[in-house]
Amino acid sequence: MAILRTSQSPPPIDPDTQSPESNSIDRIAEFYKDLSAAAVDLNAASDELGKSVVELDNALKILNLGITTWIRVSTRKDPNGDYGIHKLGYTKIGGRWGIALRAIDGNESYPEEADVEQWLFNDAPRALRIEAVDKIPELLAGLIGEARNTSQKIREKTNHASQLSAAIKRAATELRSEK
Repeated sequence: MAILRTSQSPPPIDPDTQSPESNSIDRIAEFYKDLSAAAVDLNAASDELGKSVVELDNALKILNLGITTWIRVSTRKDPNGDYGIHKLGYTKIGGRWGIALRAIDGNESYPEEADVEQWLFNDAPRALRIEAVDKIPELLAGLIGEARNTSQKIREKTNHASQLSAAIKRAATELRSEK
């Protein structure tokens, strides 16, 4: 009788032919082989996701935005006040601009003690990457809004700086004419 094996289940053990210790060792060896095959598939899938995000990152770098924005991906909160927040953003980490993930864990009673970790997208834990992918369009919309707001603020500050510059020019001209 042939037994069909899949990579998801270990081979059946015939208790009459092997000792319990031998069975356990054989099962561990089979589990490890199956885990190795699963790891290859996991890494290939993760690499494909990473390549797509690198392409998006490269397209954003061309725009030379130089602005940071974050959007919420998920929130968890328990009755004791412990919370966890996952965010997707565009920011500068380690001197490099890119799509990033942030995990914030803390307790509402001690907000200053919150643990904050952030990574560029492909350096983040896989679970966070998977969770955040669907929020990329929302991140792009957030970047549009932030770019527009920042442009408006720069225009306002440029007008103010021009007025200051003109006042200093007048004062410098008056000082020169007094000498």
